[in-house]
Amino acid sequence: MLRKVLGVIFCMIFVCCSLGAYTEQELQGLCSKDPDFCITKAVQGECYGSSLKSNLLKKKCPCACETLLHERIQKCCKTVGPPEMKFCLPLCGYNTTVEALGSGLGVKCVSQLTTWAYCAADANDNTECCKSKGVSSECLSFCKGDVPTCDLQSIFSYQPCLKNIKSIIECQVENLKPEPRWDAEWTAPCDWEA
Repeated sequence: MLRKVLGVIFCMIFVCCSLGAYTEQELQGLCSKDPDFCITKAVQGECYGSSLKSNLLKKKCPCACETLLHERIQKCCKTVGPPEMKFCLPLCGYNTTVEALGSGLGVKCVSQLTTWAYCAADANDNTECCKSKGVSSECLSFCKGDVPTCDLQSIFSYQPCLKNIKSIIECQVENLKPEPRWDAEWTAPCDWEA
């Protein structure tokens, strides 16, 4: 049960965040099936936000937009996460599965929940968006990337948030800005033993 709860909670955190450092040529090589215009628009930051234009771009250019989102959250996790926990980086991504998060690596990386929540929110407070989508009050900390998890009991207290995952993720993605907002000097509010 612990693995399932951890997997779903971690999964909800990974669906938002950051601009990549890819050149147009590199992105074209990674996303050769996306139409040519996708690469330029994605590198210009047009995949971010909730405008009609950005939503259409995300649908027409899934590889380019998802690649930049993944690179962005990875950069945040690499920068603000503790160096001794770099082995957890494979779980810091938008394509991470519940199974991967519930694996041995996911359990070993439970201490990174706070870091992943911070990076996913990209230093945005999406509380009002979450409230408007009916996210329960005990889950609003995920909406602003401020998830204090200093013990396993606090992780279990987030189990009711599983029903809000879709709304939380939507709000995080809708409120991303073209430029990353996370602070490279940020540190998690509590220390775990690695």
